[in-house]
Order: sequence, then C-alpha cells, then structure tokens
Amino acid sequence: MSEEKLDTDFLEQELRDAAQEVEVAADTVLLHSHEAKDQYILGNWYVQVGMYERAISVYKQVIELEPNFARVHHNLGFAYYKAGDFDEAKHELQIAINLNPQNAYFHYTLGLLLHDYPEFDAAIDSFSQAISLNPEYIEALYERGILYDKLKRFEEAQKDFETILQLRPTFQDARHNIGIIYIKLKQWDKAEETFLQCLEFDPNDADVFYHLGGIYLAASGDIQRAIDSFENAVYLSPAHLDSHYGLAQLYTKLRRAQPDYRRKAIDQFLELIRINENLQTFERLDEVFFILGSIYDDEPDDADLAIQAYRTGLEYAQSPEAHNNLGVLYSLKDMSTPTPGASLGLRLENAIEEFRQAIRLNPDYEHPYHNLAKIYFYERDEEIRKDFQSWIETKPNNAAKILLNLSLALVDVARSEAYQSLYSRLHKIKNLIGVTGSKLRRAVRNCQDNSELSKLLTEVLTEQENYYNEMVSLLRILKQEDFVFDVVDINQTLSSVIDHICPKLSSCGIEYQRIFSEDLPQVKGDYSQLKEAFNNIILNAAEAMENGGLLQIKTEYDDMGSAVKLTFTDTGHGIPKEELYNVLKPGYSLKEKGSGFGLSIVQRIVREHQGKIDLTSVEGVGTTVTIHLPVDLEAVPIQTNLQMRPIFYEAPDDLIMDELA
Repeated sequence: MSEEKLDTDFLEQELRDAAQEVEVAADTVLLHSHEAKDQYILGNWYVQVGMYERAISVYKQVIELEPNFARVHHNLGFAYYKAGDFDEAKHELQIAINLNPQNAYFHYTLGLLLHDYPEFDAAIDSFSQAISLNPEYIEALYERGILYDKLKRFEEAQKDFETILQLRPTFQDARHNIGIIYIKLKQWDKAEETFLQCLEFDPNDADVFYHLGGIYLAASGDIQRAIDSFENAVYLSPAHLDSHYGLAQLYTKLRRAQPDYRRKAIDQFLELIRINENLQTFERLDEVFFILGSIYDDEPDDADLAIQAYRTGLEYAQSPEAHNNLGVLYSLKDMSTPTPGASLGLRLENAIEEFRQAIRLNPDYEHPYHNLAKIYFYERDEEIRKDFQSWIETKPNNAAKILLNLSLALVDVARSEAYQSLYSRLHKIKNLIGVTGSKLRRAVRNCQDNSELSKLLTEVLTEQENYYNEMVSLLRILKQEDFVFDVVDINQTLSSVIDHICPKLSSCGIEYQRIFSEDLPQVKGDYSQLKEAFNNIILNAAEAMENGGLLQIKTEYDDMGSAVKLTFTDTGHGIPKEELYNVLKPGYSLKEKGSGFGLSIVQRIVREHQGKIDLTSVEGVGTTVTIHLPVDLEAVPIQTNLQMRPIFYEAPDDLIMDELA
C-alpha cells in the first residue's frame, strides 16, 4: 500500500471521528464554543482535500478561541507538515504533548514527524514514550523497529518485531521484517523458518522466495536451492528485478562449468534491462552492464557487445575495473583487426586512455599499471617520459604513487621479457645436462663395483642430478604457463590447503588460527596455482618454526585497493633485515637444505594474477607474508536487497500513517 493511500485512509477516519463527535476525548479540554467546533470540522475538511494553508488558517482561529485544545494543536502540526513547514509542525505537536502528555498518540505522531525530519534518535525517544504509555501500541513498536533497523541496532529491532508478533501473530508485514532482521544478524535458521511461515500465509509472495534464495546462498552456499527460489519469485512476479539480478549472477558464476548458463545469464540481464526501461526502479544498473560486459568478454566474437556493455555501465557509474577491462578490449581488438589506413599508435589511444582513467579513479589498482606498462614496453616506449610528465602535472597529489607503480610494472614487464629470453637458453642447457646425466649413468653401470672410478662417477652423477633438478625448478619460475582463470573462493581454497597441511603440523607443536572475512568477494584466478602458492607459504612458515609456534592466516577485503588481502603471520625465527629483499629471488635460501624456489613460485603466481606480495619480518619474532589479489567485476558477492516493508493495517481501527495525522 502506498504512503498516499495510507494518509487518505487515516484522514477519512479522522474526519468521520470529527463529524460524529466534536467533543475531544475525555482526557482533553472540551470545546465550549460552537464557532470553534465548526471551525475545527472545517479545518479537518480542508486537510482532507489537500488545502493545507487554509486548514492552517482555520486551526489558528480555533486556537485563538480555545488555546488549550490539544487536538487542534496536533492537527495544526499535521497541516504544517503537509505544507512542508517541519519546524512549525514540530512546535505545534510539542504544544499538544505539553497540554496532554499522557496521550500516547501525540507522542507517536511526533515520532513520525521526527522520522521524516530526519532526527532518528529523537523519533525513537517519541515512539518509546508512546510505548511506555501503551505497551501494546503496535504501530509505535513497528515504526521504532524500522528505525532501529536503519540505525543498524538489529537486536533492538528484533525485540520490537517479536513483541508485535506476540501481540498479533497474523501481522505478516511484521513477520517479513523480522525475517529481514534475522538475515542481517546472520541467524539463518530463524530467518528460513520465518519466511517459510510467511509462505504458509501467502504462498504467492515473490519477495519471500527472493529472500529464501539469499538465505540458501549465505547459509550453506546451496546454489541450486537459491536458483529454484529466485526462479519461483520471477514466475510469481515477472517484474521482480532483484530476483532477475540474483538469477543472472548465479548463472554467471556457473557458466564456465556449465556453458549453457552463459546464455541464461545474458538473457536474465537483458530481461532485467528491458523491464527496468518502464519501471525505472533498479538502482544497480551499472553492475548489470559491467557483469554483462564481463560475460560477453568470454568470447572474442562478442568483443563489440562487451565494449558496448562496459561503456553503457560507465554512463551510470565510474569503475576502475570497467575502464581497465574496456582498455584491454580496445587493445586486443585494435591489434587483431586493424582499421585500414590507421596507424597502430592511433588504434591504441583508446586503450591507453581507459587504463589512465582506471588509474585516476584508483591509484592502488594493480591491473591498469601492468596493461599500460605492456603497451609502453612493446609499442610506445617513446611516450613514457611524456606520460610521466603528464601524471606529475595532472595528478600532483598522487603522482609519486602512480609513477612508482608504473615504474614497478615496467620493471616487471622487462623482467618477464628477460626471463623468456633466458628460458630459451637455459632450456637448451638443461637438455645438455640431461644428456650428460644419461651418459654418466651408463658409465657408472659399466664400471666395476666399488672401484675408485665408480665412486668418483657416482659422486659426479649425484651432483649433476642436483644441478639438473635446480635447473628444472628455475625453468619453472621462468616459464610463462597458461593459467586457467575462473571465479575462485579464496576462503574455500585456503581451507582446502589448511585442512590438508595443518593437522600434520600440529604434531610438530605448530598451532594455527584462521580469521576469515565472511563477506569476502571472490577473485578471478587459477584455483590449482593459488593452492600451490598458499601451500608454499604455509610450508615455508612451518620450516621457520621448527620448535613450534603459531601460524595465523587471515583474509579480508581491501576496499581502497579493490582487492582481497591475505596475511600469513608466523612466530618463527624471522628474517634478517639485510636478507629480506633477497628471499623472493629464485634460488635464494636461508636454509641449508632449501631449494630457494618456494617463495619465487609464490611471487610468480601472484604476479600472474596481477596481484602483489609483501614481506615484513622481525628477527626473533616472526614473519608476515601479505598478498593482495584484485577483485574482478563479476566476482562481486551476491547480496540480496533487504528492504523493510512499510506498515499495513487490516482494519480501519488499526490505521496509522507513514505521515502525520
């Protein structure tokens, strides 16, 4: 029911009351003047037809005749409110309360005004006063519960709505709202039970199915039950945009494992866009177009559609991730399908500008630096100095950070190029060492047992095999493998590694503690490679705690950097300050038997994910490894839209307004 409808119902009831009984209630001063009575009824009629200025004038005349008539002060306050004069409305309502402080209804009405003022704490005080005068004042409990929810005082909101349901078990909007509160408190069992009870009263409530879908996702990750619930909501209400959005997000996440879902995701997003053209009620259209662009981006043939989707999304909201993805599309498309007669430099301008815009929006976002650095290194090296100067002039406050990140990205690109050149040469050397090893093994077999030559050749062969294994490890660091990227749940990936390794470490006196953020976004990454990286970090930490200790593993969302942050903190012997810079270098180890490649592999994997890794250590205290992995557009967590329902009344005696009466 709309607010306008609620107001009309109340006023009609008010006017019926006034027509039937011009005397005020027993606890107010009686109207003695017939003129005052007539003017009072006339003022109520003016309010009914929306002539608020005239109502104000008439009510003032009544007050001149009967200044202690509390109810006319109350209604004058309402007329002021409808006329947009909140201060005068508040003043008149306060007079009404001063004249009759025991009238719970006056306190309630002031609470409604203060709610819209907005003065939420003062409104709560007014509703609380009304409830103290009438503990079964359902309307005041309801409005106070909504305010508690707005102020994130969920436990207090829970108590109010539970009280309402004790007083009136059939009040379905209150049941719906307490279900929302249970969700916000993460009391999943209570939330599910509450919404299932809602379905017993109304099995066709699309909102209820929508919220159940969100509960199944958050409580147990049951994607199929969530899909079924969202589909039920869409079936019951084809214009239920939030359910279309939830379905589209789930289909998006499933599309790589089940390719048919790609088309389903696209269809849901397009249907949402089509319906919203008429309704104009969906507030997250930027996310819709950004994720749609990410889906189109799966197929090279859909590059134009992806570009169009990203550009449309950017009309609604700026996004560094969208600008970066758009830049990648421009660069790949322009280089693969060059425009006749256009130079490569001109074709890359759009891509470069998108990467620059992503950096302007978020100087801590890693992806655009690497993408821009690749263009600088391979295509536009003559522009580096000019571009660096431009950053200094246009972004003086962030210039130092931006230039440092760009320089590091350029070094990273150059290192990768050098590694690839070195890889080709070392691969040949590795093959030669392998051939030499084969000949040595043949020579050892042909020698007499226990002869001096046999012993000497065996020693040489052992050393040769060690060199060969080191060469294999080094080549693995240098080789650019093809990563298989998908949406990855970092908490789940870490848990898989921890559950496999840490019980074994417990027998060595090493305790572990996991502190995982519950609302952690997913990342786009290679699941198996990330598992290997986490495995290497944990094993490295364990080796530093040979006498036992504590390993703390923590995940959280870095909003400023649009990244998932992971920290691994051990209480081992620590790393000397002068050695800290070297530990990530391939082949460098502080351990006698260490290969020196564990953390190098971690660094390579993190870089392939466009992330960054940092080490801090205090000798004798311990070491912390920190990893930042950027969040992709489509990896945004699925969050249901939790809207409280406005009050609704089943009988005229129950009517109150969202606005003043």
